[in-house]
Parts: sequence; structure tokens; C-alpha cells
Amino acid sequence: MRSIAALLAVLAIGCTDDKDPYEPPDCSTVKGTDTFVVGLAKAGDAGALDFALMSIAPSPAMRGDNTWIVAIADTNGQPFDGASLTVTPFMPAEQHQHNSPIRVEVMPVAGVPGQYTLAPVNLWMPGIWETTIRASSGDTTDSAVYTFCIN
Repeated sequence: MRSIAALLAVLAIGCTDDKDPYEPPDCSTVKGTDTFVVGLAKAGDAGALDFALMSIAPSPAMRGDNTWIVAIADTNGQPFDGASLTVTPFMPAEQHQHNSPIRVEVMPVAGVPGQYTLAPVNLWMPGIWETTIRASSGDTTDSAVYTFCIN
């Protein structure tokens, strides 16, 4: 716990500029981000898989811990079951350039092939967060990025 607090303090110092980095952005004016709807679909960057964000709790995504459920399928619509996933929340803004300090755990959704619970997706400060979901199994690896503005 002490090391997480120290990491957060270092990240906060590295995120300073003329503006208070904790001042929430006006997300209503931010362009190029996703708006959550059930089944928010993304084609994988490599073209091998399709991703669909099935739920976010709380919804919309908020500052702090979030729980996401993602469905992953091959391009023929077959569930991509038994995959290894890595989930990386990242703040791309120039004054930030950092990941979330909390590792996202991945659990298959019981009885639903190709669906995975991601928790906690920790979006710990206001701003734009890009969350990359990378899935791999056998010779197939693909990823998709979901981008949300967090107040």
C-alpha cells in the first residue's frame, strides 16, 4: 500500500503543468472519444479479432475503479475463448504519459464463451484514458483501444 501511495505521488508530480492536473476536463467539448453503449464494437488493429464492450460499471466510466465486460470473437463471429488478455489503461496527454498504477485482473465470464471481466480498470484521475485490450491465443494476437474522457 505504501509503494502505491509513493507511486501516485511521483506520478502526480510528473503530471503538473500550468493547469491543475486534477481539474476535471469538460468532457462535453472533447472530441475523438468513445461513448459507451452496450456492444461498443471495435475491430482489432491486426484485423484478426472483433471486440465488443458489453458493460461498464459504473456507467459511464468514472474516476476510480471500473469493471468492464468485453466479448471477443474471431472475424467469423466465433467466440475467442481461452485467450490470454492484457489490459492497459494509459493517459496519452503530453503532461501525463502514464499508465494506471493498478493492474487489471482478467477473469473469463462463466458460461459465456469469449467474454471476460476486466477489473479493476482504474482510471484514477480526470482526463482522457486510452485502454488497450490485447488478446492472444495460439498464433492469433490482436488488440483494440477504447478511449474515454473521465471527469
